[in-house]
Amino acid sequence: MFPYDKLRTLNGLESAVYTYINQHQAVVEKMTIRELAEKAHVSTTTILRFANKMGFEGYSELRYALKQHRARLAAANPQTGYDISIPVAEFFESVNSPDFTQLIDQALGHIQPAPMVLLCGVGQGQALAEYGARYWSNVGKFALAITDTDYPFPVQNPVLQDTVMVALSVSGETQQVIELASRAQQNGVFVIALTNRADSTLAHMSDLVLAYYMPEIHHGELNLTTQVPIIYLLELLAHKLADAQAADQL
Repeated sequence: MFPYDKLRTLNGLESAVYTYINQHQAVVEKMTIRELAEKAHVSTTTILRFANKMGFEGYSELRYALKQHRARLAAANPQTGYDISIPVAEFFESVNSPDFTQLIDQALGHIQPAPMVLLCGVGQGQALAEYGARYWSNVGKFALAITDTDYPFPVQNPVLQDTVMVALSVSGETQQVIELASRAQQNGVFVIALTNRADSTLAHMSDLVLAYYMPEIHHGELNLTTQVPIIYLLELLAHKLADAQAADQL
C-alpha cells in the first residue's frame, strides 16, 4: 500500500516508522499516534511527516487506510498463517514502477562494463551470492562469489577501479558484509547493496541501493524473511545483461 517511489524519499526516522508499521499492521490500527511514536522510538511529528509523504492528510487517515488494506487482503486471501504471496505480490508491483526501473538501469550501467563482478553475503546470503554468480556467469558475465569475508583486496590494482560488488544482506547490518564492502570500496570497487531496508548501515555506505521492503520474519535469532525478491532481482539483472550483450552483437 506504500508506493516504492515514496518509500525512497524517507529519511532514517521515517523509515523506522515504516518498518514498525509494516511489521505490526494489525496492532497499529488500534494505536494512538503517541503509542506508535513510543513503539517506533520517534516523535509524533515524524509520524505525521511519514503519513504526509505517503499521501495521507494525517495519522487517522493513515490508520484507516491500513485497516482497509488489511481487510482487502483478508478477503482475497482467507488462509491463516503467514502467506508469502501477499508481500511478494506487493514487491512485484513495486518493481514495475518507473523509480525501480531507473535503479535497475543504473545498476546495469555499472555491471555491464565491469571486467568482474563480486557477490558476497553471509549465511543464506552466501548461498544466494554463489547462486547469483553462477547465474550471471551463465549469461557470459565474469562473476565470482566471495565466501571468505576476510578476503583481502590488493591496493591500487587497476582492475578494481571498474569492478562491481553486489553485497547481500536482509537487515543491512551484517557486520562481516559491511566490513568486506567497505574494504572493497576503499580500493575503488563500486558497491551495490541488495538489502531489505534503505535506512540500514549497508545501504548508507553503498554507492547504489536496491531495497525490496519485505516484512522481516524471525525464528529466534534466525532470519526467515523471504529471499524471493533477491532471487528475482539477481535473475532480472542477468537477463537484462544477456539482452544488452545480444544488442551489442547486432
